[in-house]
Amino acid sequence: MRKQNFIIIGMNNAKGANIILRALNSSDQVEKEIVNIATGKVKIRVKDSFSDGEIIKLVEDVGFDAIVYDKVRKMKDWKVQFKKNRNLKISFWLSLIFTTPVVMATIGDVFGWGLFRNFHIIWIQLALATPVQFIVGWRFYRGAYYALKNKSVNMDVLVAIGTTSAYFSSLIFAVFLGKMDALNFESCMGIITLIVMGRLLEQNSKEKISNVIATLMSSREKYVHTAKGDMKIETVQASDHIRIFAGEKVPLDVEIISGRASFDESCISGESLPVIKSEGDMLNEGALTLDGEIQAMVIHEIEDSTTAKTVSLMLEDKCSKSKVRKYAEKIYAIFVPVVLLIAILTLILTLVFSHDLLTSMMHAVAVLIISCPCALGLAMPTALISGKVLSSNHGILIKDTNALELAGQIKTVFFDKISTITTGEFEMNDFTGDEFEYKVLASLEAQSKHPLARAVELKEVFDVSDFKEIMGLGLTGVINGISYYAGNDKLMRQNNVNIEEKNSKAIYLAVAGKLIATATFKSSIKADSIRVIKYLKKHRVKTVLLTSGNEIEARRIQYEVQLDEVKAGLSSNEKLELVAQTPDAMLVGDGFNDSIALASASVGVAMATGSNLSMEAGDVTVISEKLWKIPELIRISHKTIQKVKQNYFLAFVYNIIAIPLAAFGLLNPMIVLVVMSLSSISVIVNSILLTQEKIKVID
Repeated sequence: MRKQNFIIIGMNNAKGANIILRALNSSDQVEKEIVNIATGKVKIRVKDSFSDGEIIKLVEDVGFDAIVYDKVRKMKDWKVQFKKNRNLKISFWLSLIFTTPVVMATIGDVFGWGLFRNFHIIWIQLALATPVQFIVGWRFYRGAYYALKNKSVNMDVLVAIGTTSAYFSSLIFAVFLGKMDALNFESCMGIITLIVMGRLLEQNSKEKISNVIATLMSSREKYVHTAKGDMKIETVQASDHIRIFAGEKVPLDVEIISGRASFDESCISGESLPVIKSEGDMLNEGALTLDGEIQAMVIHEIEDSTTAKTVSLMLEDKCSKSKVRKYAEKIYAIFVPVVLLIAILTLILTLVFSHDLLTSMMHAVAVLIISCPCALGLAMPTALISGKVLSSNHGILIKDTNALELAGQIKTVFFDKISTITTGEFEMNDFTGDEFEYKVLASLEAQSKHPLARAVELKEVFDVSDFKEIMGLGLTGVINGISYYAGNDKLMRQNNVNIEEKNSKAIYLAVAGKLIATATFKSSIKADSIRVIKYLKKHRVKTVLLTSGNEIEARRIQYEVQLDEVKAGLSSNEKLELVAQTPDAMLVGDGFNDSIALASASVGVAMATGSNLSMEAGDVTVISEKLWKIPELIRISHKTIQKVKQNYFLAFVYNIIAIPLAAFGLLNPMIVLVVMSLSSISVIVNSILLTQEKIKVID
C-alpha cells in the first residue's frame, strides 16, 4: 500500500466532496480516503499497483480535475508564499526606516528639538516619501483598481485616495509653490506604514504558528524502545509493539497492551490533572509518562500521528470571506463616498467663504488624509488573532476564522452519534437476581474483556474452573461444581433457555437450562452532558441527537439529558441532508467518518480524542472529551465579535472627531500624527485585552 495527496479542482462544497468520495470508493484499489473541503485536498491510501494516473481518471470521470500534491508541488507553493511574506516584511521595514526620521523631524520642529533637523529639508522628505508612496504603497493602488473594477469600495480605495492626496498636495503646494503649511509627506508615509503593519501582524500570526510547529516537531521523540532495541521513530509501523518508561514522552499514538501508568496530557487536552491509563486505553503522542511502565501497540505511524495532524491543522486556512469582513466592506462602501462628499463640500464652501483656492484645497486634502483608516487596517486582524489565541488557551483549535463569528449565531446544535454525549463505557442499569447470583455473574465476567463485562464489578469473586469464552455469544464456567453460562439471547436459545424479552445490552445468567438472572446495561452519560444541554437550551439553542443506531437507546438518552429532539436510524446521506438544510447549525462529532457532515454545517466541531483523533474534519477541533468546550466556543465567539466591533468604533471615533476639525483647517501635521497613533494604539491594546479574558460558562 502507498499514500498520495491530490488537489481537487472545483471541489468547494460538501456535495462535491461526496461525489469524490463515491468515485474513489468505487474502486477496490482504494483502501482509505480523507477529503478536506477547506483546502480542496484529498489524501488516499491505495495499492502499489494503482497509479496516480488511474486515480486522476476516477476523479475526471465524475467531472473534476486532480493534481498530484507531492513534495515538488508543496515546495512550489511554499516558495510562492515565502516570497510574498518576505516582500511584505521588506516593504514594512523599508517604510518604517524611511518614515521614522520624517515623523521625528516633524515632532522635533513642533517642540524645537534639533534631532533629525536635516530630515525636515523638503527635498530629503520628497526623496524618502516617493518610494514609500509608490513602491510600498503600490499594493493599495492595485487593490483599489480591482475593487473599483468590480464596482466595489474597500479600504485600499480610501488609502490610495488619501495618501495620493497627501503626497501630491505636498509636492505641488509645498515643493513647487513653497507653501510649507501644505507639507504632508509624513502623513502619507505614516498612513502606509501603519496599515502595512496591520497586514504584517496578520502574517506574523501565521509565522508564530510556523514557530510553534518547528518547536512541536523538534520536541518529538527521535527513537522508540522495541524488543529488538531502540529504533528510529520514522521506521516504526502501525501494529509494532513498543515500550514506554517513566519520564518519557509517548512517541506515537498507541494502545496499551500491558502495564499501568499515570500520564500528563496537558499538552494535548489542556487538562492539568494526571490521568491513569492501563490495558486497552489509548494514548496520543506527546503525553508525558509520570510513573509506571507500559507496553503498547502503535496505532498511527509518524506521518499520521496526533502531532502530524496538529501540524496539518495549523497550516490550513479557509479562504472564504467572513461576515465580519463583509460587514467591514459595507462600512467602507458608505464611509468612502461620505468622506469624498465631505472633502468636496469642504473645498467648495471654503472657497466660497475664503476666496482662497490654495487654502480650500489644503482643507479638502486634510479631510482625505485624516479619514484614512490606519486603525481600521488593524481592527479585524488583531481581534481575530486574539480570539484564536484565547481559543487555543482553552483547548479549542480554530481552523476556519469564520467559526469565530458563526459559533455565536448558532440556533441549532446537532450531536452526531450517541458516543458524542456518552463516555463509550457502560454501567449496570438493573439486575434481577440476588447477591449470590450477582457474585456468580461477576466471577464469570471477571474472566472476560467484553465491554459489558467491565460494568460487572465485585472485589471478592468465586474461583472459576473450566472457563470458556464463546465468540459472539458469551461464556461458561464451573463454580462450586455447578456449570453456569452467561451471555446473549443466542447463547440462551442454544441452551434451550426461554427469555421473555430480547435486549442487545443485557447479559443473561442461566444454569441447567433455567434463566436465573438478567443484567441490563446502559451507556454512561458524560458528566457534563446534562449541564451543557441545559446551558444551550437556556440560550435558546435547539439540541438534536443524530444517530444511525437504536431509537430506544436514543430516546433514553434524550430523556436523561433533556435533548429537544432525536433523529434515529439515519443514514450518512440523511444526516448530511438534514444538517445542510438547517440554517445556523453546528454539528458536534468525533471527526471520524463524519467529515462531510461536519463540513456541511455552518460550524463543524470535531471532538478529537482517543484513537479517533481526526483534525482534518470540521472548522473547529476540540482537543478534549469535555462537551462544555462547546459553550466556551460560543462564548469566545461572542467576545471576539464584540471586540471587532469595539475596534471599529475606536477606529471611527477618531475619524468622526477629526474630520470636522480638518474641514475647518484646525489640524496641523503633528495633530494628524497624534490622532492616527492614538487610534491604532487603542485598537491594538483593546485586542490584546481579549487574550486575558477568563471564559467560564459552566460551574
